[in-house]
Amino acid sequence: MEIHLSNYNEMLRYEKDMDLLRALVLWITNFDGSRAIPSLSDPREYVFDLIKMNSVRFAADIKDQGRILPETISLFHSSLVTVNFILGISREDILLASEKQRYVNSGFWEMRRVIGQFRDMANEVARNNVSQIITAGISGCVIGEYLGLFIQELGQTVPVDHMVFSRIGTDPSSGYLRKDFLVSGDQMLIVDDAVMEAVTLKVMVEYIRAVSPSAELSLMAVDIDPEVRSSGYLDQFVHLYLFEE
Repeated sequence: MEIHLSNYNEMLRYEKDMDLLRALVLWITNFDGSRAIPSLSDPREYVFDLIKMNSVRFAADIKDQGRILPETISLFHSSLVTVNFILGISREDILLASEKQRYVNSGFWEMRRVIGQFRDMANEVARNNVSQIITAGISGCVIGEYLGLFIQELGQTVPVDHMVFSRIGTDPSSGYLRKDFLVSGDQMLIVDDAVMEAVTLKVMVEYIRAVSPSAELSLMAVDIDPEVRSSGYLDQFVHLYLFEE
């Protein structure tokens, strides 16, 4: 099924808001909690809530409607503008966050090319007893939630958690999960939109290995660079879930 996300003008309607979200992520990764923020008792957790809530909404719209509904985008925009104002995030901060993307003009909408394969992918993931999905924020968040919806149709519930990153330049340097993150089983699936140099992926693997040394890791991505595939780095993953184009 070809969904409306392939329409460039529709993508532009929410991509500017994604930069607002990226700015929030950079802000929370630098926030040490030493100063009080009016109206927000825990800014970092609030941003994680926003990521989760809107990723689920976007994924549900895509699955049920074939596109992201205007009212969903409007709610997304309003919530981001409000919290950006509260935290004092400037236009310069938002521009910087946009520039710190590792792959500009890439994003979750790239899954439109393989949208019809997600049901089969969910069946395969379920057969392999994946116990937890961890996405690479921001672009992997909607993809992971979208996969999770099809897994739910199979009668299984797999937690979907979202990792965000502090950065040095465009390179992720440290990963962050919400503070109440709990390991759910020992079969973890990392989901990202693109693995081009495995830079983000390495940060995720190191984090997960630290919190769950016995976990068996698998990987799903819409795009994986041929050089990464041939490098041997992906041999550590129990399963690779790859889309056909």
